[in-house]
Amino acid sequence: MNEALRHLDEEQLLLSLYGAAAPEAAAHLEGCADCAGRLRTLEARRSAWLAAPAPPADAARLRAQREAVYRAIGQARRRPYWRALQAGALAGSVLLAVLLYRPVPPPAESAGNHAISDQQLFSDLAEMMNRDTPAAAEPLMALFAPQQSQESQQP
Repeated sequence: MNEALRHLDEEQLLLSLYGAAAPEAAAHLEGCADCAGRLRTLEARRSAWLAAPAPPADAARLRAQREAVYRAIGQARRRPYWRALQAGALAGSVLLAVLLYRPVPPPAESAGNHAISDQQLFSDLAEMMNRDTPAAAEPLMALFAPQQSQESQQP
């Protein structure tokens, strides 16, 4: 029974037939008469099939296929109404976007807001570096902080 489990399956035999088998399968075929016989049977069937003349094509069937292809091509040329509906919706969306577009005026520059001393800059940087929580995270942290009761908030 173990010998049957080690035989090549149909896929491995087909790969051997077309010369794409793994080296282990080729080595197995050299030592196993049963698998080599199955491969010879496949080779004989393949040779007989390749040697047989191809059956002539049925003219009526070919005509029916050609007519079906021409009908399919003719149907593909007809545009469904929903294509026009899609194009109209797209054109309407673009028109609406153009009509509603309002450019934002640039902010007014003020020279007084940007002029700070080096001492102020260094003190602000030192304060930011010494903080445990970044200033941008404080609103988020406030969401998780315990709420004070309304009575304690009133003076």
